[in-house]
Amino acid sequence: MSLVTPLYFSAVQANFYRGSQPREINLPFLVTLGLKYIVSLTPEPLTTGDSCMETFCREKGIENVFIECNNEKAPKDKSKSKVKRKKKAVPIDYDVVVQCIQFLADKNHYPCYIHCTNGELVTSLVVACLRKLSYWSTVSIFNEFLTYNSSINIHERGFIENFNLDIDIRDLDMKDKVSWMIVRSSSVSDTHQRNGCLGEDDKQHTNVGGTHRAIRRIGSFPGMLPRLNFHGVNT
Repeated sequence: MSLVTPLYFSAVQANFYRGSQPREINLPFLVTLGLKYIVSLTPEPLTTGDSCMETFCREKGIENVFIECNNEKAPKDKSKSKVKRKKKAVPIDYDVVVQCIQFLADKNHYPCYIHCTNGELVTSLVVACLRKLSYWSTVSIFNEFLTYNSSINIHERGFIENFNLDIDIRDLDMKDKVSWMIVRSSSVSDTHQRNGCLGEDDKQHTNVGGTHRAIRRIGSFPGMLPRLNFHGVNT
């Protein structure tokens, strides 16, 4: 039996995969991944109107996580009155990214497959924001983005660069946090970070386990980094 990957399939991290919305032809391949979860960034849940996917997930014990994202390219409903509305510059809000991070922070939620409708823009925006939690450089983030998209416009670039939220992670033991989401040290001066630089004292506080070098690599960002705030169990 031949194995066919979903469009734009790739590994984001160990046991964490991305691509387009899976079809029946992709199911034999998905079996090889041993998935526990599928995260759908789509207008409707993965199993809605798709009995094949519903049966597959039930038989394989795969849980579906649905985070609603509107499809900007959906066909227009001509029955509705013509009202001019300003088109969103970027198809998702930061709330979508935050929900993804809150779910993906738990290492027990893997192996996991994340997808949007076609595996391009929405998934790429989310993954680009996730890369900031691993202290990737802007060049690396945008190069990866362009692997799955023909271009990046000023709005998409701004969405990624300005993703610097404080994200609350609740009821997660720190030992269950995925290793690639780096927790920023509270000792680092916020003033220095917002200015995109580190003072000598800040360097001493952050020079632990390679973190110091990671922070320096992202100097091309205008000091804008997201922060994970853990609340609850053994933080």
